[in-house]
Amino acid sequence: MDEFDPMKIPVLYFPDIWQNVTYVYSYPIVKIFLAMVIVLSVSNEFSYKTVRQNIIDGMSRTDFLISKLSTTLLLSLGSALLVFLTCLLTGMIYSPAIEFADILQGLQFVFVYFLDLLAYLLFAVLLTVLLKRSALTIFILLIYRPIELILIATLPDQIEVIGEYFPMQANANLIEIPFPKYIFQEIQDFITLESILVVVVYVGLYYLAVSRKLTKSDL
Repeated sequence: MDEFDPMKIPVLYFPDIWQNVTYVYSYPIVKIFLAMVIVLSVSNEFSYKTVRQNIIDGMSRTDFLISKLSTTLLLSLGSALLVFLTCLLTGMIYSPAIEFADILQGLQFVFVYFLDLLAYLLFAVLLTVLLKRSALTIFILLIYRPIELILIATLPDQIEVIGEYFPMQANANLIEIPFPKYIFQEIQDFITLESILVVVVYVGLYYLAVSRKLTKSDL
């Protein structure tokens, strides 16, 4: 009898790999490490009063806002590029047959991973400028998703659809779990326009909230 070879399961094959890898990387417990970079960067500005000193020295509040949002954007782009290269190289190594069409199929999951991460990091920036304490912000980021899931589970049937629009659930709706298909269960292997639009709206709201806090409040 031939031994079972787990590598024959097309988890790392094109085009499956795009959804599989981006789904794993989109887990909040994975993204928290990137969020910590942003949280510490922003909170240290408040803790050591450097933001106030920079403004006294001539930096405008808008310049400070742009610098932090640029860092967030670059970190999101860099992570998305890393995921893209990881998927591309791994898929080329393990896929038994490589077709250009298979490589292109599923690339959209890298884009929505970028969008998901950008929204998550902007959420982290918002919490940081509101709380101005790195430890508290990271703690809230760690517990927020479990609390949100509990709230969604307790919603009455009449309004349970509202739970799909909670901030982190909206992010989770971008990339659905792909692995049940390997045990012959039906999955959603595509991205809906609605899920993208909801997260784009949240990105806009986070930006507006951060902008208003940094430009209007006492630093």
